[in-house]
Amino acid sequence: MIYIAVFSKLIEPPRDRLPKERQLFSNTDLRKLIVPIIIEQVLVMMVGMVGTMMVSYSGEAAMSGVSLSEMINGIFQYVFSALAAGGTIVVSQYIGSRDMNKAQKSSNQLVMVATLIALIFMGGVLIGNRPLLSLLFGRIEADVMDAALTYLIITAFSYPFVAAYNAFSALFRAMGHSKINMKVSLMMNIINVLCNYIGVFRMGGGAEAVGISVLISRVFAAAVLFVLLLNKKYEISLSPKNIFTWDMDLIKRILGIAIPNGVETGAFQVSRVALTSIIATFGTAQIAANGVAVSLDNFNSIVNSSISLAIPTVIGQCMGARDHEAATYYAKKLLLIAQIGSVFLCTGVFLSLPFVLDLYELSADARWYVHTLVAMHCLWTILFGTSSGPMPSVLRAAGDVKFTMFWAIAGLAIGRVGGSYLFAIIFDMGIIGMWMAMPPHWLFNSISSYLRFRSGKWKEKRVI
Repeated sequence: MIYIAVFSKLIEPPRDRLPKERQLFSNTDLRKLIVPIIIEQVLVMMVGMVGTMMVSYSGEAAMSGVSLSEMINGIFQYVFSALAAGGTIVVSQYIGSRDMNKAQKSSNQLVMVATLIALIFMGGVLIGNRPLLSLLFGRIEADVMDAALTYLIITAFSYPFVAAYNAFSALFRAMGHSKINMKVSLMMNIINVLCNYIGVFRMGGGAEAVGISVLISRVFAAAVLFVLLLNKKYEISLSPKNIFTWDMDLIKRILGIAIPNGVETGAFQVSRVALTSIIATFGTAQIAANGVAVSLDNFNSIVNSSISLAIPTVIGQCMGARDHEAATYYAKKLLLIAQIGSVFLCTGVFLSLPFVLDLYELSADARWYVHTLVAMHCLWTILFGTSSGPMPSVLRAAGDVKFTMFWAIAGLAIGRVGGSYLFAIIFDMGIIGMWMAMPPHWLFNSISSYLRFRSGKWKEKRVI
């Protein structure tokens, strides 16, 4: 509680409410936007954890292979998320400026660009999957490599559907209809879990069963959201004809946000894959522990990631309306919500850890590593998670993407990569050393974002 008080003092949340006529989002509006996003994120994290849990019964080799391929998939998925975020910011700002015609056109352009880029990525992975895996994880055991190759090929076919799903979800969030995303995510995750259960426990499958389950569920979710967005009752809807109409001005605006954001997140994921190639030399127990810990630690970040997804809608509409005071007010309010939520969530994850680990089929060494890594991540998230995650999202929502890109990559190179080499290699701390490099990276992001936020220069940016 002391930390929350200190954080709230740093960002100095406004003591007085905005005049009612200038409140673009009431508390009810924010709740309707944020709560479904949190639930959706919980569902996404749970299905990832369940998938890892189920494949663990096929052996640590299969689980390790899936976790390694997911590191590669994560690069592309973050690029798709960056594209969706760019579209959300542009569409939200047009909504805030009451230019619904441009908001409509931007939505269709977003879907087209995201799908085309995803098809290119899919083709690249299908052609070069084995060289890519050999380059990154060449020294792993043969059975781990086989599982990783199988899972990567199958899930590569889901890339266009992942990109489309992210774009569709972003549009519903921009309109404030995040509850729709939550419902579709629930159906998608139920399908994924059922397919995993049938494939792993009934048919005796391993990595291939988990990969097919992911593919089926993603195709379903993308199809449902696409059909819903064809309905003209929403403020923004899609038209198959307009999706393939090229509007270079709008594409430049979307990519103007998406490319720096994508470079930033892509660099982070590439560094994770590169570092995972080092983790691959630590042995199967540490590889498996890293995969399980990542799936569990995603829960620690649920509140921060949910607020980060809500910020483009809220701050984007404020900036589109040229109401900088409202943008500042809502930014501080959302940051404080994120910090309070993170403290309670991380505490809950840590306390439940002994019971959760009983659900996994892990060796004693792997179990010890998971427990240690998750405990460390809980502490890092409480101390630096909000200021290094949602706070930069505020800057991006205003269009200040080049600043966040530069300093995020600098912090990544100095803190995460440099720190990992120092702790894991020089000090020979193994996987523990890799995770010890998180605080320097997050602290770097926190300081740069805080100083930029306090300076107010982010309010000078223009997207539309």
